Amino acid sequence: MTLDELVYDPGDPAILRNPHQVFARLREEDPVHWSEPMSGWIVSTYDDITEGLTDGRTFSAERLTNVRKHLPAPAMASAEEVLRYLSSWMVFRDAPDHTRLRRHMAAVLNLPVFESLHGTIESLSAELLDTLPADEPFDMLRRFSILLPGMVVMELMGVDRSRLLEVKGWSDDMMLFIGSARGVPDKYERARRGATEMAALFRELIARRRADPQGDMLSQLIVSEVQGHRLGDDELIGCLMMVLNGGHETTANLINNSLTALAGHPEVADWLRARPEAMPTAVEEFLRYDSPILSVGRIVKEETELGGKQLSVGERVFFMLLSANRDAEVFDDPFTLDVTRDPNPHMAFGKGPHFCLGTPLARIEGQIVLRQVLERFSRIELAEPIENVPWINSLVTRGPSRLPLRLSR
Repeated sequence: MTLDELVYDPGDPAILRNPHQVFARLREEDPVHWSEPMSGWIVSTYDDITEGLTDGRTFSAERLTNVRKHLPAPAMASAEEVLRYLSSWMVFRDAPDHTRLRRHMAAVLNLPVFESLHGTIESLSAELLDTLPADEPFDMLRRFSILLPGMVVMELMGVDRSRLLEVKGWSDDMMLFIGSARGVPDKYERARRGATEMAALFRELIARRRADPQGDMLSQLIVSEVQGHRLGDDELIGCLMMVLNGGHETTANLINNSLTALAGHPEVADWLRARPEAMPTAVEEFLRYDSPILSVGRIVKEETELGGKQLSVGERVFFMLLSANRDAEVFDDPFTLDVTRDPNPHMAFGKGPHFCLGTPLARIEGQIVLRQVLERFSRIELAEPIENVPWINSLVTRGPSRLPLRLSR
């Protein structure tokens, strides 16, 4: 295959299932690659991605204006209702708005808050694991991985856990818009409905917390002040949507990708089962080996050169975190799963001023879940060939959309 034939198309089922080989070629042959299917630049090396994500002057996170420009006319009405709330997601804002929103969120999403949930996470995880069958196939995603992170984030936000699947459905519909899903003809209308339903739920919850504060995350966020400014209702709703989405999607992918890796490396599972104290280091390697976030998007604000290519104002750029974490210039034997790898400077959660605030919570959940699974089950196997496992069709997240497992006691 010549360089002219090297095309990164995330809609290609083979690439969706295993993008690592094409990323290896991109890093070697065309590290800043123009993708016609993506209508944007694909950046694949660790150093170039670091440069881009730490340069907020040249690369803008404010992608919503660009989204509006490229929306088909029939989708505009539906999209505006979604964009109304996405505009308050700090991941789509540059400084100074990003700085202001991040300070509000950092006051309620921080390590002490996450560590206080440790006992709750252990109990919830154990309860869910008790329901899993032994020695027969089941879908880990449906039975566990989407439930635990969702329960934890609902607990954090003060939302009734009984509404988890309903709220997650709305969030998934919004992700059809955010993740640029292909092959979903009604994605804009579904995203609008999801945003409208979630907004109604959160607006009611905000009103209740204003009248009767509970000391939970939302109650604290309502009274949070940055330079004398408090968040309005639409900003609060947008922040809650962002926490809900980021708090369950990324962690579910971390759990599923880690279990998929362990199913393919039983010797690693045996080693970890005998050394549970090594789990923190192991989770960092699972995050590197098959990262839960595929890419981070930016818009070129100022004409620049990156990786020997000229990038023009307004062009889209996709910084492929998954590729950075397999870069041989940074990681020895990058295609090897090494749960003792240290140091491990992966960028599974991004880099720079937009580094994910929820990172500590995902790490805590990953460590607890994997330790409990290994304690309870002597063998982790895929119940179907890996080629049959479907993957999420998204430009943002990376994980299976169904995970058929067989666990043996």
